[in-house]
Amino acid sequence: MARNIAAAEIFSHMASKEKSQKLYDELKSQPDEMLDFMAKFSGIPEHHLSIHRAMVKGEDNPFTDGLKKVDGLFKTGDIILMKGKTENAEKLVRLQRKLYSNTRSSHVAIVHADFICIDAMPGIGVTNRLVHEILSDVEDNWRVIRPRNLDEHARQLITRACVFYLAQPYKILPSTKSAKTYSYCSELARKVYDNTGISTLGIPNNKIIKPSDFDKLADLQSQWVDVTEEIRPAVDFFRTYPELMKVASKLFVDGLKLNRQRFKERTESLKDIRLAAKAGKISREKMLELIKIIKEIENNMNHTFWDVSRPA
Repeated sequence: MARNIAAAEIFSHMASKEKSQKLYDELKSQPDEMLDFMAKFSGIPEHHLSIHRAMVKGEDNPFTDGLKKVDGLFKTGDIILMKGKTENAEKLVRLQRKLYSNTRSSHVAIVHADFICIDAMPGIGVTNRLVHEILSDVEDNWRVIRPRNLDEHARQLITRACVFYLAQPYKILPSTKSAKTYSYCSELARKVYDNTGISTLGIPNNKIIKPSDFDKLADLQSQWVDVTEEIRPAVDFFRTYPELMKVASKLFVDGLKLNRQRFKERTESLKDIRLAAKAGKISREKMLELIKIIKEIENNMNHTFWDVSRPA
């Protein structure tokens, strides 16, 4: 308890933009040998070491140039439909064809931001994965669909929902309502869109929502457009530089993990601060002061999480 109360007082002294810039400047000044060592440690292949060095130093390079060219092709909320190459994927597709004859998908993922997706997998649960990772072991008939006329506000709601459901365990249970403590691939996609409040997208409210339900949206619903050919150049680029894409995404993905952890820590601090005040270990004035510090930190933070209950 004492550690959490003390932590509350230093939350306001977290790393600033100036400190981040200083660390970046120090990184750029490292000798090539050190940058190459760091790159190899991150899995960068030998033939891409020079590109990695140029990236770190802010110099022109084919990866950064290529990334700029495909920037914006994927949009937050895009749905990726695919069929895995496993026997189980084949069985799932055959089973779904009894309900929709044109079924071709065994899995659904949703684009969280740029080239970073979110999906729910057995044994893993809900995680962020990159586009090229999602499409690494699937049949060639994958496709990407997008709602027509989705505005920026709706995309922001989708982004927040993607963060909210991170780390949910994988489970399939029948329900017409958004599952609060578990996800499976198509159920996750449905409830992320439920957060937008848009009721005209045609996503069914079945007790068990299936990848084939999204196949049907792609085939039959005018509210959705197939953008596969539009985004294909981006997928080709991502597959050319898989290791560098992972490096480029690390700050985003690790940042969300840290965000989750810090949110839990602040929640525990709020709880401990109130308990300490109730036990007479700190004054009411000190309690209010510490709570104010934490609340001020969170004023500009939009994210909440499914597994962390926040005291009022």
